[in-house]
Amino acid sequence: MRIFVLIAAVLLAVAGTSSAEWLYAIDGDYLYSVDPSDGTWSSLSSSWTGTELMTSCQGYLYAIQGDNLYIADPDDGEWESLSSTWEGSNALTASSDALYGCQSGIIYEVDLSNGDWASIPGNYDGTQFIAWAGGALMVIQNDVLYRTDADTGDFTELPSSYDGTTAVAGSSSALFVVQGDNLYKVNPRTGDYTSLGGGYDGVREMAVANGLVYTIWEGTLWVTDPDTGEYAGLTESWGGATAFCSL
Repeated sequence: MRIFVLIAAVLLAVAGTSSAEWLYAIDGDYLYSVDPSDGTWSSLSSSWTGTELMTSCQGYLYAIQGDNLYIADPDDGEWESLSSTWEGSNALTASSDALYGCQSGIIYEVDLSNGDWASIPGNYDGTQFIAWAGGALMVIQNDVLYRTDADTGDFTELPSSYDGTTAVAGSSSALFVVQGDNLYKVNPRTGDYTSLGGGYDGVREMAVANGLVYTIWEGTLWVTDPDTGEYAGLTESWGGATAFCSL
């Protein structure tokens, strides 16, 4: 059983409101839908063991498991293969109308309708993370953050080193980065950043939903207010989580 654990009462009012977006997690063999207001969950479907990349776009979930890119219905978890040849992919994100996956130093734009793909111009060797934030593809490559035009490959190098980054997630206005023990809110246009505080060492799963940041740390699902840095623990027993996103 997943246990409800309230850590910071200051977020009760925010967490108790109805939410437009939900969270989705793959933990072990199962895909779960998670209520972002309190962390309660429902199991949707199985056969997800080994899945480490998941994102959402236009009302569906997309995940890479082994060689295949899958599309899944967020209501019941029903899935089908969209395309293959994705073995070795290490990053996945989405804009409002396309998927982006990194494989062997190439970033591909993927057609949602049929899984067809085309490479984005540029050399992406050493890419560690990608996220969609502020209307652009954000790429952390060899510990450097770049704002990238997904159509042309044109990029702007942003300041600071991102050595030690373990998780990223984007929203329409900000990029969130866990680097070492700290969570940072980064302006995706200028690279200016604000620390939201420590206690995030080891976080590898992060998502943004309804203006709040959600992380999984040492098996507990946490929610952080990006305006204040206040945080609360929601539910436990997420120690096997390997993929996480919002929709």
